[in-house]
Amino acid sequence: MNEGLVLLDQKGTILSINPAARKLFGADRSCAGKDFLTVDRGHELSRAILSALENGHGEIRTEKNGREIQFDVSRIESDGAVMGTVLLAFDVTEQATAERTRREFTANVSHELKTPLQSIMGSAELLKNGMVRQEDIPQFSEVIYKEAARLVALVEDIIHLSQLDEGAAMEWDEADLLTLANSAVSALRDSAEKKHVRLSVAGEIARVNGARGLLYEMVCNLCDNAVKYNVEGGSVEVTVSRDARGALLTVRDTGIGIPAEYQSRVFERFFRVDKSRSKASGGTGLGLSIVKHIAQYHHAIIELQSDVGNGTSISIIFPLT
Repeated sequence: MNEGLVLLDQKGTILSINPAARKLFGADRSCAGKDFLTVDRGHELSRAILSALENGHGEIRTEKNGREIQFDVSRIESDGAVMGTVLLAFDVTEQATAERTRREFTANVSHELKTPLQSIMGSAELLKNGMVRQEDIPQFSEVIYKEAARLVALVEDIIHLSQLDEGAAMEWDEADLLTLANSAVSALRDSAEKKHVRLSVAGEIARVNGARGLLYEMVCNLCDNAVKYNVEGGSVEVTVSRDARGALLTVRDTGIGIPAEYQSRVFERFFRVDKSRSKASGGTGLGLSIVKHIAQYHHAIIELQSDVGNGTSISIIFPLT
């Protein structure tokens, strides 16, 4: 069994313990015949065993060896007499993580949708009630348009993330990272010029197997992020290369940089280092999360280096074709 299984008599003596349980508790075969307290002195688990003896069932969820474990304890009876208990241990780490992620995602989506909707409703209500001067109508209309566009972009990113989470099958083909980088930079050149940010591409041909559309989107998101969080007159350099590890796509910028304490979190959904700056730039907070999912989909590795005030470098390392 992958699950841990322990049989105890009514006094708490171990009658049988399987290999999975021994590994979980860090015990060896010699623990059989000894009191259960010799392998675990946790107060919560002892209370669950006592509850099972008294009420028929006890359960707890706790952390053990860096994993989240669900313990279910049931009373064993024979001819009306209590013979002992059976303890089952389930590793629910992935399930618990998924539950937390879903809760956080729902809360974040609600918040992200509420903000632009409130802005749209406020402007629309003023227009509806005739409380806006004629010369100010274009300004209020622009607010409604921009916030609606922000909502559309957010919903599209959420749908895309859901598709990536579900592992939707996509057609794979051979793609050249250098060609994709040039296409992405060309598409973003106008928005970069508005911020006076210089975009450039260098490197060599590096072919990888993957979903071309996803790869292109990944490069676009990396470059777009590098432009949005850059400084006036800064630069973004996209480099494609190959080494012993595989094909490398690197996007370096001269932007604001990411503090060390936040670098492990920037690929989380809706996480923003500077929320006010992110709102001003029109970001949804999902760009780098989409990059992470696309990289995982292609079995690629992400490396990030950043210094506050000195810019950021993000590299995606793909297995070579």
